[in-house]
Amino acid sequence: MVLVVAIVSLTSSLGLFLYHALGQSSFFQIVDIEIKGCQRLSKEELLELSGVDVHSNLVEISSGQVQGLLEGHSWIERAVITRKWPDRLIISVKERKPVAIVNLDDGLHYVDRAAKIFAAVDQKADFDYPVITGLAGDEHLLAAETSGLVDALLLIKYACRPNPNLPAQNISEIRISDNDLVLFLVDRPFPIRLGRSDMWGKYKRLVKVLSLLYNRKEFSRVSYVDVDYAQDRVLVGMGAG
Repeated sequence: MVLVVAIVSLTSSLGLFLYHALGQSSFFQIVDIEIKGCQRLSKEELLELSGVDVHSNLVEISSGQVQGLLEGHSWIERAVITRKWPDRLIISVKERKPVAIVNLDDGLHYVDRAAKIFAAVDQKADFDYPVITGLAGDEHLLAAETSGLVDALLLIKYACRPNPNLPAQNISEIRISDNDLVLFLVDRPFPIRLGRSDMWGKYKRLVKVLSLLYNRKEFSRVSYVDVDYAQDRVLVGMGAG
């Protein structure tokens, strides 16, 4: 038993010694770092965030630690670290893609299609997204499922389909209240009431109504559209033309 313990201890010591020796070897010093997938963030920003440079040793770096540092950034959804022996490192990242801007108590934030609110919108940022309003709370406390945010994002998702009557770029605002979603289009002044749930069915009905109004050239008379009026029925309020 004593002999076995001694052998195990010696083997562990030799392994540790070998690991440190390789970690000091210039043979494994990184000479090239390839960064893939970055668009919004620069390669220089990602390299600084990773904590790795060309003086690092490929043996000693911790893939998990580098991954954690990168995924700690609000714009990075996933990072994959790949060693290419003996002296190359590949960092692949998947950035989050905003689909809308949400107006919260603590300011404007981007939100992705998974309802992840992930980054504040600064003054120099891209504002060319639908704006979701009416939400209470901040990015850390908001419950997406119960707040209506998921329904709003579903509507935006369906509007990304190639339909000229309701393209996503024509959505200006989606206003959320307790039991309602109200849609405002960029080029139409009237509100469109959608209610909650069954966004796919309501999207299809709304597209048909918008197409009908366009073909009849009656958009100028519309004062509101209520898609949630009744099942399979849409109420269109008409004013003076």
